[in-house]
Parts: sequence; C-alpha cells; structure tokens
Amino acid sequence: MMNAIMLWPILGKKKIGLVLGGGIARGIAHIGVLKVIERYKIPIEYISATSSGALIGSAYAAGMEVRLIEEIGLRISWGRIIRLALFKPGLISDQGVKDLVRKYIGELEFSQLKIPLSVVATDLKSARPIIFSKGDLAKAVAASSAFPGLFSPEEINHHLVVDGAITYNLPVQTVRDMGANFVIASDVIPSGSYKHQPHDPLQVFSRALDIVLHQLSYEQRKKANILIDPDYKDDIWPFDLSRAKALIAAGEHAAHNALRRLRRQYK
Repeated sequence: MMNAIMLWPILGKKKIGLVLGGGIARGIAHIGVLKVIERYKIPIEYISATSSGALIGSAYAAGMEVRLIEEIGLRISWGRIIRLALFKPGLISDQGVKDLVRKYIGELEFSQLKIPLSVVATDLKSARPIIFSKGDLAKAVAASSAFPGLFSPEEINHHLVVDGAITYNLPVQTVRDMGANFVIASDVIPSGSYKHQPHDPLQVFSRALDIVLHQLSYEQRKKANILIDPDYKDDIWPFDLSRAKALIAAGEHAAHNALRRLRRQYK
C-alpha cells in the first residue's frame, strides 16, 4: 500500500486544493475520500465545495477529526434535518441544516476555519453561482444545500440563494482561484450506468438530475489533477441516507485507485 513518503515527491511542493461536489445523500462518499487523504497525510490548503459537499467540507475545514465526521455520517437521517417550512417558498426549512452545522461544527465564521473554504450556492434572480468565503458558516452551508422546491431558499446579502449544484456542482476553478495549483476533486454523481431501471417518479427524477449534473461538471472534471469518481456497486439513490456505510466504502475505494494512478504516472 502507498504511504505518505511515496506521495511526498509528487505532492510535497504543491498547494493542494480539495473540491467536494454535491450529490445529496451521496455526499457521504466524501467521508471515505477524506479518510484516504488523512491516511496518506496529504496536506490540504484550500477547499471548495457545493451542497452536501459543503457540509462535509465545512466540518473538515473546521478541524473536525475524520473519524468523528464518519460517526455523524453513519447516524444522520432525514428526521434530524427536516423542519417543515411555514410561510416560505419551500416545503422544508433550512433551519435543520443550520442546526446540524452549529451543533457539530460550531457557530463559526469562515475566518475561524483552519483551512480556507469557499462554498457555492446559486442566485435565483441572476441564475449564476455565488461563492461564499466569509460570514456565517452555517447560513452559507444551508444555502448551498437548499435543494430547490424542497428546501426554502436562504436570503444572504440581498440575494435569494439555493443549492449550488444547479449551476456549479464541482467548483474546481474556484479552488484554483483561491491559490491551489494542484487539485483533488471528488465527484460523487454516478458517471456510469445504473444497474436497474428507475421504478417510481422520485427515482426517475433523481436519475434525470444525475445526468444533468454530470454533464454540468464535465469541463470542471477535466481541470482536476486527481479526479475521484466513486463507482457504486449497487444503485444508490440521491435521497438514500441509509446507505452511508456503502457510500463511505465507495469513496475510500475510489480515492485509493486515484492515488495509485497518480503514482504510476510519475514512475
């Protein structure tokens, strides 16, 4: 197995940026990626993230141990996130996501993070991505995770914002703009075929969304130095939080494979 010493000649002088894309429940696969990054002692200097990737990325940027992030990921359920929205343009309030961030990560500003972080959301008026890198962390993460039509939009700095995935699901260029000259990108949207046909309206919608997001991320995927692209052995649908263990394992496996490919390139 590779170790930190083997990777050091390749990565030692690089300013490494980590990109964590969106994927709703499948964002839990990023935890497996982080486990491998920790195991090989890869020094992450910048993080950019979208949607569920912003949840995972904010915890890591705050200095939370990966084993604790994994424990939370294995216990998380929709019941702990969902708060019904009253008099808002969404079925579910964003308060549950804010509460989750503040409970486990803390009531932090971006400036208090140990690793610089940029979080991507989408401005409903301009239809353009908005990058948050200062201010209230929980509010930005909730905005980035506000799946449109389901979660209520978040109002920040006179912008009404929703999930960053619909405009910028894999923000590779953002982390380069932050200062990274070597990028590890984790894209948890399935790039291959599903094993089975969708069998209900939610699965049909979910599969269509995967196709759109994968196409949206095509150019950004090419800009990454290392692309981590989990291959799920079974169909795992975007809202299936009960598959956390399998998702983490898929992220670990994909990260190991990506780093092996990197090592072979430099032999």
